[in-house]
Amino acid sequence: MPYSHDQPDNAARIERLGTSRTIPRQQYSAKKVVKELNALLENPHYAARAMEISLIVQAENGVAVACDAIEKQIEMI
Repeated sequence: MPYSHDQPDNAARIERLGTSRTIPRQQYSAKKVVKELNALLENPHYAARAMEISLIVQAENGVAVACDAIEKQIEMI
Protein backbone atom coordinates (compact mmCIF):
# COMPACT_ATOMS: atom_id res chain seq x y z
CA MET A 1 0.00 0.00 0.00
CA PRO A 2 1.80 3.11 -1.19
CA TYR A 3 1.31 5.96 1.23
CA SER A 4 3.13 9.10 0.07
CA HIS A 5 6.15 10.71 -1.59
CA ASP A 6 7.81 8.27 -4.03
CA GLN A 7 5.85 5.21 -2.87
CA PRO A 8 2.99 5.46 -5.43
CA ASP A 9 5.49 5.71 -8.29
CA ASN A 10 7.59 2.83 -6.94
CA ALA A 11 4.47 0.70 -6.45
CA ALA A 12 3.31 1.39 -10.00
CA ARG A 13 6.73 0.52 -11.40
CA ILE A 14 7.03 -2.84 -9.66
CA GLU A 15 3.44 -3.69 -10.50
CA ARG A 16 4.23 -2.99 -14.19
CA LEU A 17 7.20 -5.34 -13.88
CA GLY A 18 4.77 -8.09 -12.86
CA THR A 19 6.20 -8.65 -9.40
CA SER A 20 3.58 -7.09 -7.13
CA ARG A 21 0.01 -6.10 -6.50
CA THR A 22 -1.00 -2.75 -5.05
CA ILE A 23 -3.75 -1.92 -2.61
CA PRO A 24 -4.96 1.68 -2.82
CA ARG A 25 -4.81 3.42 0.55
CA GLN A 26 -8.57 3.98 0.74
CA GLN A 27 -9.21 0.25 0.08
CA TYR A 28 -6.73 -1.06 2.67
CA SER A 29 -8.19 -3.63 5.06
CA ALA A 30 -7.06 -6.91 6.59
CA LYS A 31 -9.46 -8.79 4.33
CA LYS A 32 -8.03 -7.09 1.23
CA VAL A 33 -4.43 -7.76 2.36
CA VAL A 34 -5.19 -11.45 2.83
CA LYS A 35 -6.79 -11.61 -0.62
CA GLU A 36 -3.84 -9.90 -2.31
CA LEU A 37 -1.20 -11.94 -0.45
CA ASN A 38 -2.98 -15.14 -1.41
CA ALA A 39 -3.04 -14.02 -5.04
CA LEU A 40 0.71 -13.38 -4.90
CA LEU A 41 1.54 -16.66 -3.20
CA GLU A 42 -0.78 -18.87 -5.23
CA ASN A 43 0.28 -17.61 -8.65
CA PRO A 44 3.78 -18.86 -9.58
CA HIS A 45 4.08 -16.08 -12.19
CA TYR A 46 4.95 -13.54 -9.48
CA ALA A 47 7.83 -15.60 -8.06
CA ALA A 48 9.12 -16.42 -11.54
CA ARG A 49 8.98 -12.79 -12.61
CA ALA A 50 10.73 -11.69 -9.41
CA MET A 51 13.52 -14.18 -10.14
CA GLU A 52 13.88 -12.83 -13.70
CA ILE A 53 14.11 -9.26 -12.42
CA SER A 54 16.60 -10.25 -9.70
CA LEU A 55 18.95 -11.68 -12.34
CA ILE A 56 18.79 -8.44 -14.32
CA VAL A 57 19.50 -6.36 -11.21
CA GLN A 58 22.40 -8.60 -10.17
CA ALA A 59 23.96 -8.25 -13.62
CA GLU A 60 23.82 -4.44 -13.51
CA ASN A 61 26.66 -3.99 -11.01
CA GLY A 62 24.80 -1.00 -9.61
CA VAL A 63 27.48 0.01 -7.10
CA ALA A 64 30.13 0.43 -9.79
CA VAL A 65 27.73 2.28 -12.09
CA ALA A 66 26.70 4.63 -9.26
CA CYS A 67 30.33 5.27 -8.27
CA ASP A 68 31.27 6.02 -11.88
CA ALA A 69 28.37 8.47 -12.19
CA ILE A 70 29.35 10.24 -8.95
CA GLU A 71 32.99 10.48 -10.00
CA LYS A 72 31.94 11.88 -13.37
CA GLN A 73 29.91 14.59 -11.64
CA ILE A 74 32.81 15.45 -9.32
CA GLU A 75 35.14 15.81 -12.31
CA MET A 76 32.78 18.43 -13.78
CA ILE A 77 33.12 20.66 -10.71
